[in-house]
Amino acid sequence: MANHLPLQFSISAGDYFDTEPYAHQILEETPNGVMVVSTDHKIIYTNPAASRFLETPYTELAGRHLRDIFTGENRTLIDLFQSFFTSRPTSRKSRFRKEITIGSHDNETEDERRVLDIVFVYPASAPDYYILYLIDISHLKSLERELRRRNVFFHNLIDSSVDGIIAADMRGKIILFNEGAQSLLGYSEEETRNGFHVTQIYNEGVAYEVIARMRSEEYGGKGKLRNQELTVRHKNGESIPVNFSGGIIYDNDQEIATCGIFTDLRAMQKIEEDLENTHQMLMQSEKMAGLGRLAAGVAHEINNPMSGIMLYANMVLEDLGQDHPLQQDLETIIREAERCKVIVADLLEFSHQTSYEMDRLNLNEVVTKTLGVLKNQPSFHNIEIVLNLAQDLCPIFGNAIRLNQVVMNIMVNSAQAMEYGGTLTITTRNRAGRELAELLIKDSGHGITPDQQKRIFDPFFTTKKPGEGTGLGLSVSYAIVKEHQGTIRVIESSPSGTTFSLRFPAVQDTGKSITGQEPDTEHNTEQTSTGENHAKQPHFTS
Repeated sequence: MANHLPLQFSISAGDYFDTEPYAHQILEETPNGVMVVSTDHKIIYTNPAASRFLETPYTELAGRHLRDIFTGENRTLIDLFQSFFTSRPTSRKSRFRKEITIGSHDNETEDERRVLDIVFVYPASAPDYYILYLIDISHLKSLERELRRRNVFFHNLIDSSVDGIIAADMRGKIILFNEGAQSLLGYSEEETRNGFHVTQIYNEGVAYEVIARMRSEEYGGKGKLRNQELTVRHKNGESIPVNFSGGIIYDNDQEIATCGIFTDLRAMQKIEEDLENTHQMLMQSEKMAGLGRLAAGVAHEINNPMSGIMLYANMVLEDLGQDHPLQQDLETIIREAERCKVIVADLLEFSHQTSYEMDRLNLNEVVTKTLGVLKNQPSFHNIEIVLNLAQDLCPIFGNAIRLNQVVMNIMVNSAQAMEYGGTLTITTRNRAGRELAELLIKDSGHGITPDQQKRIFDPFFTTKKPGEGTGLGLSVSYAIVKEHQGTIRVIESSPSGTTFSLRFPAVQDTGKSITGQEPDTEHNTEQTSTGENHAKQPHFTS
């Protein structure tokens, strides 16, 4: 049986004998622990709950010093009590609390240890004892730990999402801005906490349109908005296409926040663009193959009669002699027949009716030799030629003569597009981890319209005046590039210029430059926008 309470502890207005049995029974039955301790910190009384919490029988608690009960880290509790009585004359605080942990074994887990909330009470009458209330909060602490674990889990789950997840209250203040959103929009989490409004990630008016759609029944139900394509704004001002799904968070039908998931569509759009380009290239290849077969037949049919026309026209011209009235007419016939022969030769090139040997070569040499022929031509006057040729450019397999023809066709077209002068920039570089060698030819001419871009590789298509071109230059170039298992396309065109890209499979090298020498990384190099080292080439200015 527990020790009875001291008389002064239970007396109230002289009714001790009437009230004590009831008070004692209440203390014995209460689920919280109660201890009465003398001011020298020896236990006077404990109820059953306190005995159970401290895992010590009644008989072993009475008269013991608190230091024998609260051991280890819990001894700071006694220091706290002693400090109270030391400072009591100047202290008004007679109640305070502290959490302690009770564990029987060192190998017990955190969830298995008992956590007590100790409430210290010193009565206002200043007796020679004080009261300790022991409240078992183990379950609450277990719930707190579980809540923390779940919060950490959900926080990690949200942060591990590759999509941007953003939540804001109804005033637009950011509540959640996960790592996906930080990566997508360029803002740090700290930046979104200080005066940042959710409308800053949208173009003007879009945020309010999104809220209006969330409140509507037409876009997935009230409070929901599913799979909407819209544009958000990066910190640097860049517009980013995203797929948005989100909704309004309610509390008792009261709107308290909005949330949204933002999926970056740039990679998907790039894939769709590449698929569309591949589809167009396949259609172009099929069309060119059919035209090639037709062109081969036409060329063979025309070639022999044209040779006869030229032969007999020259014979007649010789027989008639100089100053004959028909001399100019015959010379016109011969000149036009020669022009037809050139067209026939181009048709044969286009239809792959000729074969050439493929050798290991350097695109830089192809560019240099072509420029050597063209730079003194009248059409290249007032044109500045800028070379950015990669010193470590991977070699390719190809035919230098045919590739010279391709490069020449493009450069001549570029010069004609810059009628009043401009800049022709030629760049070579490695791409796709040195699996491709790329040649870029960029002019500052008037550009190519989107409709023209669809047809520039079609045979006989030309924007030049009648008699100035056959319309076979780029068609033949396309066929030659495909012959080299490469690609040719316009990657950029605007009123300020056009850029052609030619890519060819690279021959894997041992790391040396095409000349067989180690590339010089300390001298004669310049850094291009792609971050690769290029040999510094002279500027040709005609």
